[in-house]
Amino acid sequence: MPRVAYFAAVFLWAAAVGPLPLKAAETKGSLSLDELVEYFDSIVFQSEIKDVQPSRVVKKWTQPLRVAIRSFEEVLIEKDGREILRLKQVKVRKTHLKFIKKHLNSLIKATKLKTEDSKKTGEPPNFMINFVPRRQMGNPYLAKANPKLLRRLASEGGCYFLVWADGTTGKIKNAIIVVNSERLLIRINHCLLEEMTQALGLPNDNNRIEKSIFSDRSRRTDLTRTDLIVLKTLYDPRMKVGLVRAEAMAVAREIIRDLDAALP
Repeated sequence: MPRVAYFAAVFLWAAAVGPLPLKAAETKGSLSLDELVEYFDSIVFQSEIKDVQPSRVVKKWTQPLRVAIRSFEEVLIEKDGREILRLKQVKVRKTHLKFIKKHLNSLIKATKLKTEDSKKTGEPPNFMINFVPRRQMGNPYLAKANPKLLRRLASEGGCYFLVWADGTTGKIKNAIIVVNSERLLIRINHCLLEEMTQALGLPNDNNRIEKSIFSDRSRRTDLTRTDLIVLKTLYDPRMKVGLVRAEAMAVAREIIRDLDAALP
């Protein structure tokens, strides 16, 4: 039987190199309204992957997340007189499941998204997380995507995500996350939070705020106040899926002003 973990929560985009880092944005008032709005814009409407066009509309989930987790190891098989390395599915580590459950719960709490158990609904998973050895991260079996893009994403050896969304309506249909299972646990924990957050419709990295989950320099395993403002802005009911950038940014300013005043 395939060893896939399914559960519901309890409660192709690119790199922007910003100016010198700002403050960590952990406390209220450390960033101005204009800076927060600019930061949101850079995360939602820019792309960190070369040849992958940035989004022109707001993209986010409108359907429930059906999360599934798979883990693989390498096995050596003989075929036609040659030895070949293949992926073999194995049981998901309890520590990895613990990390995912924690992060999923915090993201669901912030966005108010729903989750479903794929086994109960009969619908296929739409949010797949894969743990693989580093040299298998670009294996085309993991995702139906351009092999060249997969190799590029896998080359850094950490983790990456892919999202499939309707370019007109902005509705996200599927997401796949690939994680290097050979990394230190603290790196895996951070990596999961970063990719799971970005797969919700926040694709770009930005190093302006070093301690943000959206910074390549960060090793956080929880969301900062600024991260929550960005995430909550995207999933505020006023931020309609499919809004073009100019309209979305006008709405974002209003939402961010409200959140900045309300959040401690």
